[in-house]
This record gives sequence, structure tokens and C-alpha cells, in this order.
Amino acid sequence: MGRRYGDCGSLIERLLEKIEINNITGCWEFQGGRNNLGYGMIRDDKKMRTAHRVSYEEHSQTKIPSHLIVMHSCDNPCCVNPQHLSLGTRSDNTRDMINKGRGKSFGGMGMKGKKMPKTKCPHCSRNISNNTYGRYHGNNCMQKNSINRLSTN
Repeated sequence: MGRRYGDCGSLIERLLEKIEINNITGCWEFQGGRNNLGYGMIRDDKKMRTAHRVSYEEHSQTKIPSHLIVMHSCDNPCCVNPQHLSLGTRSDNTRDMINKGRGKSFGGMGMKGKKMPKTKCPHCSRNISNNTYGRYHGNNCMQKNSINRLSTN
């Protein structure tokens, strides 16, 4: 299974070639490509994987069970330092986020009395939360789709 785009060396070698050590935080910051959340991305055979998960597996010589995630103690998504990485559940990660004060949801701490903004659908007049309107409702509105079906018949 050949490598693409000039990649050479083992996966761990390629990972370590693309890090810069932050002397203040101790983070090994991945300098390669990143996804929209800031996590480093590296090619593993024919698929792209997050660099922190690759780092955890390569340094611990274990596969990550499907029900677990890799958490960062440093809260730096581009960090691949195995000393900053640990396994946990999504619940563990959420608890860690809240304990560190990074989780301020609507109606929660610091947002007292505020409600999630809503959008009124022009087709069915339902009030839908902004964070779900575009993704799950908008063009998928049953009223809109039934009107389009009637007009095309």
C-alpha cells in the first residue's frame, strides 16, 4: 500500500517530523494540515486520521477501543504529546470540559435567563433552534416539500 504525495517513512516518523515543541506548555504542536476544529490530520495508508489519536496509538502501542475517545489534558487540539493524552468516554470529556469552565451552554452558568435563539420557518411557521434549523429543518421542511410536489405535478 504505497504512500501518496511524497510521504516517506513510518507513520510515527512522519508524525514526529511535523511537530513543534512549545517550551511553555510542553505541547507537541502538530504543524501539518488541520481540520475545521483545529485537530491535526495525517494520512494513514489511504485515509486521513486525527494526529492526536495516531500519537496515542503509536506511543502506547495499543488500538483505541471504538467506545473511547482521546482527551487532551492541555485542551490544545493540535497537541500530540502522549503525556497530555488519555483515553476516556464522551461523558468523561464533557465532565472535564465543564470542570475547566470551557462549557457554557445556553441557560447554563454565565448565561442565566438567556434562551437559544430560534428561527421561524416560513413554510410551516414552527420556531426551530438556530443550531438545528439549517442542518435538519430548512430545506427539509415537510410543508415546503409538499408544496413543491404539488406545483410540479
